[in-house]
Amino acid sequence: MDKNLEFYFETEQEDAKLIYTTGFLWGKINTKLDEILAPAGLNLSKFNILMIIKHVGKTEGIQQNEISRRLLVTASNITKLLDKLEKDGLIIRTSKEGDRRVKLIKITSDGSKLLDKIWTKYTKTVKKIMNGIATSDADYVNKVLLDWLGKI
Repeated sequence: MDKNLEFYFETEQEDAKLIYTTGFLWGKINTKLDEILAPAGLNLSKFNILMIIKHVGKTEGIQQNEISRRLLVTASNITKLLDKLEKDGLIIRTSKEGDRRVKLIKITSDGSKLLDKIWTKYTKTVKKIMNGIATSDADYVNKVLLDWLGKI
């Protein structure tokens, strides 16, 4: 067992152990994924935003509030990330035809090429992280976590 986890498993709070374990697991997964995204100038948050813009927004674009809804964060939380992605030339903001108040976010050619470039390494890393976890176990844990998420 990871030495960082031992302290948490010595606690009297049985109900907190799953929260600690989930937090540590996410921290390790995030670190592994950020390691492969960093050379491309991305972190997991920027990567996820670009993926949503590319695959949900497609050529039409997507509103900022829809990106926020899909990432389960407030629109204000991603504004700075979108500003950085726009500054880096990976996205553009345009007005919706017929309603200039509505801003659509679209991925640029450079943004799309960047995702294509790192996709293979990203998927290999995800597979490596999941190595040793049986599909049936992963399905069960996923179901439990989704049930738990629905109750929070």
